[in-house]
Amino acid sequence: MQRDRIYIFFAINYFAQGMGGLAYEPVSYYLKDALGLGPAQAAAFVAWMTLPLTIKPLFGLLTDFLPWTGKRRRPHLIAVSLIASFGWLMLAGLKSPRYGAALLLLILVNVGFVLSDVVCDGVMVERGKERGTTGLFQAVQIGTLYATLVVTGFGGGWLAQHAPYRRIFVVAAALPLLTAISAIWMDEAHVGDLKETATRGWEGLSGMFLDTKAWAVALGIFLWSFCPFLGTAQFYYQSEALRLSPMFIGGLSSASGLAGIAGAALFTRLTGGGTDKVARASIWIGAPLSLLYVFYRGPLSIVILTVLFSLTGVVFRLAWMDLAAKSCPEGAEATAFAAYMAIFNIAASASNTFGGALYERLTASQGAYPAMVLLSLVGTAGTAAAWPCLRYALRSDAARA
Repeated sequence: MQRDRIYIFFAINYFAQGMGGLAYEPVSYYLKDALGLGPAQAAAFVAWMTLPLTIKPLFGLLTDFLPWTGKRRRPHLIAVSLIASFGWLMLAGLKSPRYGAALLLLILVNVGFVLSDVVCDGVMVERGKERGTTGLFQAVQIGTLYATLVVTGFGGGWLAQHAPYRRIFVVAAALPLLTAISAIWMDEAHVGDLKETATRGWEGLSGMFLDTKAWAVALGIFLWSFCPFLGTAQFYYQSEALRLSPMFIGGLSSASGLAGIAGAALFTRLTGGGTDKVARASIWIGAPLSLLYVFYRGPLSIVILTVLFSLTGVVFRLAWMDLAAKSCPEGAEATAFAAYMAIFNIAASASNTFGGALYERLTASQGAYPAMVLLSLVGTAGTAAAWPCLRYALRSDAARA
């Protein structure tokens, strides 16, 4: 039973994080309607707003190297959860929408979100490598996140259409408190003094920095994750070119959530003998799948493609995440895994900014649909370009075995 407590920790933590998605679609409309931002401006705002996601390793250093009362995880988790809650409450308290204040507070919210996620991932890597269950732990995490999408998709769409922004942000402020409560079920060992902890962590990070496999995995993650046809460009294509309602867009998130749950379950069945085959499939199957975005035109095709992309995307992303987790050194688990996750986030931010700017420019000259087709081709090329990196990383594992 003691060993099962960690699953409760992951489930509650990621349920709370995932339910924060109730505010995602309303925030998109907040940027578009309340602040009056265009696609390129909104993409730039999101890039700054999500900056904490791209510097995840810095937060990893805090939890790996600076223990509080002999603990590296629990005290940090509780503190940053309160920070995130404070940010949402302050945003709800703004009397009128202001670009600078909204950006600062949403950055603060993401600081709290990122550090709580980093702490949770540190536990996942640390305990998962001990038990050989990094992939299973991540499947539980991702499966829980996608389960919340079933609620937050329609819920976020309904809130965006019917509820005032202030009320939405107050609801979002309550969710980080669940993240703090999840610390009750955290499985964490007592660590040594500050000097001993820091020495062990730096040794691990130094070895990782010199490891060519780690660099191959990082570059592969970036290329595989570069999908400019998603994010801001997709939202403006959905809401303006296709004129989809907020409820329909929210429904797509719910459909994506159901498919993501199935993807997490499928991953655990496919990887009984390891993740190598699934990682290879992420390129040889994933690249052609991106080309199907050219059919993203009507309600039926949109629903079908949303389910397909979400199902396969979760399976393939988990394979890359498991490769990353297994490459993390002892003593710097949170920092190393955060560095890999930062690559995912840097790729998402870069492709979102690139996609939003290019979509706006091409839509003005050629139309929305040709713009999305070109963006899907760029995403396909990025996925295919990740193959040499993955091949080297897997060959490096075989050579060490």
